[in-house]
Amino acid sequence: MSSNIFSSEARNELEWMNEPEHWAFTERGELHVEAPAAADFFKDPAQKHMVSSAPFLFKQIEASCELTVQLQVDMHHIYDSGCLMLMADDNNWAKLCYEFNGEYPTIVSVVTKDGSSDDCNSMRVTTPSPFLRITKLGKVVSFYYSENGERWTLVRYFGVDEARSYVAGVVAQSPQGRGCRVVFQSLSITNPEAGSRF
Repeated sequence: MSSNIFSSEARNELEWMNEPEHWAFTERGELHVEAPAAADFFKDPAQKHMVSSAPFLFKQIEASCELTVQLQVDMHHIYDSGCLMLMADDNNWAKLCYEFNGEYPTIVSVVTKDGSSDDCNSMRVTTPSPFLRITKLGKVVSFYYSENGERWTLVRYFGVDEARSYVAGVVAQSPQGRGCRVVFQSLSITNPEAGSRF
């Protein structure tokens, strides 16, 4: 696995979209982010909730790559979450989230194409510091979740426009809350082996 890109040697390649007021890197290579109130990325198919306001720290990626993050979220309000996100533009992106459903933490994924998002709720999370992974192999994207960083569960498998260029990184959000604190403990980007994981 490659080194943590939150380290002092690698973080100069990162850029903010919607830079939050409060954020910091630590000496241990963590990223702490305070998501502001109502921060979210979602394009409601019913056109009722169209927002692209959550803090997103990203970098340009290759046509094929794999991003892995370990994170913690101080969950106080429904939908408070930390996410990995892959984006072509404001109307075409996908995110994999460790999110509070109002009762307990869950894995949630959202795929947005041509300005319309879906919303898929998956499994309950029982560890306080899960791992999320996005693998992009050309036009094919896979989302994964792990409790220990060793055994991975496939969450989502879908296609994207291979002709586009993409950025990817981490998101902190609090869609219906007064804000939340997310600690991204590490973020690595590697080159996956050719071929599908199926």
